[in-house]
Amino acid sequence: MTDMITAGPTRVPAASSERRTGRERILGWLAGDYGKVLLVVLAWNVALTAVAWLFGPSTPSSEGIPKTGIGSTWSLLSHTYRWDAGNYGEIAEHAYTGSYVPVRAFYPVFPICVWLVKTLSFGTLGLLTAGFIVNLIATWLAGVALLKIARFFLNSPRSHWLVVAAFLTAPAAFFLHSFYSEAVFCALGFWAYLFALRRQWLWMGLCLIPLTASRITAAVFVGLCFLEFWRSADWKPRGLLSWPILWFPAAYVGLAAHMLYMKIETGSAMSSFTALKSASTWSYHKFNPNIVETTFTELKITFRALIGVKPMDAWTLLSHALPMLGLLLLLAASVYFFVALRSKGLPLALFGLASFVMLTLNSNVVSVHRYLLPCLVMYLALVLLAERRPNLRGVVYATMYLNSLICGAIFLRFVAGHWSG
Repeated sequence: MTDMITAGPTRVPAASSERRTGRERILGWLAGDYGKVLLVVLAWNVALTAVAWLFGPSTPSSEGIPKTGIGSTWSLLSHTYRWDAGNYGEIAEHAYTGSYVPVRAFYPVFPICVWLVKTLSFGTLGLLTAGFIVNLIATWLAGVALLKIARFFLNSPRSHWLVVAAFLTAPAAFFLHSFYSEAVFCALGFWAYLFALRRQWLWMGLCLIPLTASRITAAVFVGLCFLEFWRSADWKPRGLLSWPILWFPAAYVGLAAHMLYMKIETGSAMSSFTALKSASTWSYHKFNPNIVETTFTELKITFRALIGVKPMDAWTLLSHALPMLGLLLLLAASVYFFVALRSKGLPLALFGLASFVMLTLNSNVVSVHRYLLPCLVMYLALVLLAERRPNLRGVVYATMYLNSLICGAIFLRFVAGHWSG
């Protein structure tokens, strides 16, 4: 009895204490940016999969569904493998060794990530599952970066999350879920810019290198990060003489490595740029630096369709009207961002203008609504407008709601194999 009294308080076993600490760490992580965004992205992917599973089989199919092989039969993830997904799948499985020349127009970073996940699973994961995991992680990381970027420009925590919501409800957001390179490109580009905002030039450069091997439009992100670097020196020319500026030419090591590989594999370092000429279906892609002419032509097509002179068929809507509307909104967002934030907003404003130029250099705007997905200035400007003009919040929320409806409608077309961008 005496021993029981003098023994003092009962000690909690070390293992129990460690379990409680581990649980607290997990709960703390889930309550942070990474955990919350992961839950949002998981729910978003589940919702898209449910929509495809419920409505996809009843929608009349079209040519975008593979006739044989991967994605040709209905499965949980087969809806992600449509149109250009087949080219990325070919690269992931066979690199650029096949005889189908148009495959060379597609860049290797996303397929390499898919191949890596599949290889690390020792063959237990199929191509579509590996692609889904890559895109899930990439969309999650892109969302986290966008949330943190928003804090540099917006004051309200609600506004920060609205930027992520604007990203995930964009008309072409479903491409983040599909077997395409959009998610990886956005993740690398957003993190490169976030590191630039934090003045972490080493990490910025390490993101830019694979980014230039992901898509040719990586050039606008290199320019964005360079402008932020210059802004960090108060726009003084002398500030450009510091060593971190070397990261900007070094960013193109990724593109150079890809071109070297293409030279070894195909005999031409420029094969990614000339591959478009090998497919008659891509004959509308013709380099034309006269973007005013292209813009005017596209506006005329859109206007004629809107007033009923020309039929507003699916091709006109998805390859002319919707992309052109997106480009006009990009211009408006870029101008507003600069007017509202001045010097602080100048890099993103110029990024938007540069994106407009780059996306209209091919004599057309086909698929541009998809290429606008990484243009984060659009999401930031939309929410900034709501934050600075509370009476316009309803318009902003209505825009996001309308975007989500458009996204859902185009996604169902994509699932059924109809052209969607």
